[in-house]
Amino acid sequence: MSERVLALWMPDWGVLTAAEDEGIASDVPVVLTARGEVFAANAVARALGVRRGLRIREAQERAANAVFVPYREDADHRRFEPLIRVLEGIVPSIQQVRPGLCLVPGRGPARYYGSEAAAAEALTRALRAAEVIPTGSAVRIGAADGVFAAQQAAYRAVPVEMPESESTELLASVTGTEADALLLIPAGCSARFLAPMPVTTLGEPELSRVLARLGVHRLGELAALPAASVRDRFGAAGEQAHRIASGEDPRRVRPRVPPAELAVEREFDPPLERADQAAFGFRASADRFLAGLAEHALVVSAVRIEIIGDRGGRSARSWLHPRHLDAGDVVDRVRWQLQGAGAIEAALAEPVALIRVIPETLAAMSTQEPGLWGGGPDTRVYNGLTRLQGMVGHDGVLTARIGAGREPRERQSLVPWGERDPRTDPAGPWPGSLPGAPPQTVLPEPMPARVIDAAGESVAISDRDVLSAPPRRLQIPPLPRIAPGGVDSEVRAWAGPWPVITGTTADRVDRFQLLDERGHGWLVRRDRGEWWAEARYD
Repeated sequence: MSERVLALWMPDWGVLTAAEDEGIASDVPVVLTARGEVFAANAVARALGVRRGLRIREAQERAANAVFVPYREDADHRRFEPLIRVLEGIVPSIQQVRPGLCLVPGRGPARYYGSEAAAAEALTRALRAAEVIPTGSAVRIGAADGVFAAQQAAYRAVPVEMPESESTELLASVTGTEADALLLIPAGCSARFLAPMPVTTLGEPELSRVLARLGVHRLGELAALPAASVRDRFGAAGEQAHRIASGEDPRRVRPRVPPAELAVEREFDPPLERADQAAFGFRASADRFLAGLAEHALVVSAVRIEIIGDRGGRSARSWLHPRHLDAGDVVDRVRWQLQGAGAIEAALAEPVALIRVIPETLAAMSTQEPGLWGGGPDTRVYNGLTRLQGMVGHDGVLTARIGAGREPRERQSLVPWGERDPRTDPAGPWPGSLPGAPPQTVLPEPMPARVIDAAGESVAISDRDVLSAPPRRLQIPPLPRIAPGGVDSEVRAWAGPWPVITGTTADRVDRFQLLDERGHGWLVRRDRGEWWAEARYD
């Protein structure tokens, strides 16, 4: 038999927490993006037609005033951790499915609080009291036989109260606030609750397509098939799907193992007024932080440092390292965060009362061991740049990285040693980006240019990507160190246009690749009726 499960779901968790972190108002459409697609959208954006999986350009067309925020999985998990800790203070066995959704075994809480409804109300009340839920979020709880049915009940919980005469088999009741709701499926009724749902709800695309071709479109229809026939035809995956549809979910709640407390903090009484004093005072705590990681055979490559001032001011920042941090690296980053742009001996804007260091990215110590023959020159490079950065400051040592974007200048990025590019994943996809190898020489700023036809007129482009005439000549003013005498050359070959539309058609940019008579390739663009030179292929 399936165990009773309580599923707690916070709709739009990732979008609401991201909007809260960015300080975006609740009535503004917010869209989370990942790899060039919509990852999630809030209710305001969904009302405008934005859906998960849409390309960013299509989402921009549907919601022109939406705020697009890159999705950060690490930040999403970090924001959900306090909520899990609150629940573990009430119920010891919690399984986190993903940020915004977790599972609780129903039997224990129901016996302790007297009923599943009372347990759900206690959990909701605890979350609201702890203030770990973003503004505008709701708590939807589903109770049913099995993990799958409980999750589906949570997704379908609505904040309305049904008359008692209608709640004999399916009970929907309000818990906590007007936004919070519970949908309780009585024992033995999960199969009836799941029957009208489409088979695609199972999240098995291949199985769903085959079942649809066989005329099985609902979970009730799947449950009506002989179990042995389903097992013989679809194997273990089909057997499990049949059991879930029949209300006999074989899965159990898998409680997470609470993570070890690896964060360290140091309070200063009295508060310290200078960055060098605070950094020196945290040295012993940094040693204890690294020793605690070593006890668990872990190394850390990213930490979050929180600094709280004597008057309530707060500073929080994530710091990365190209390999892994030692105690000196942690102290350096505390000092850099305290110091900012000022001198190390300068007084702080506010005395420091507490410093806390939280590990963000951990790895097994065995993965960082040097090879059989040592680390070679790479180790010397790492150590040398790290020492240099410790002397000149965090922003004093920069490394070149491939950035994110469509334009060549956007792909060039200088970031502090050990940091990642803070912008979106440079791997894209980036619709409208240049095909083939990128140009080798990128101009610091686009230079005015002329692309003319055989009659000496500037080449124009229609809205249908039709050129007024083939390019015949390229003219560019003098470029220091690239073309001191300028360019006035015949165009031997050309390719394009590659249009980029980031908003309305008025913002359209068309790019071309031109080959001049000297054998040099040029990247040029036409923007609002003007030609510009961007880069050269050497």
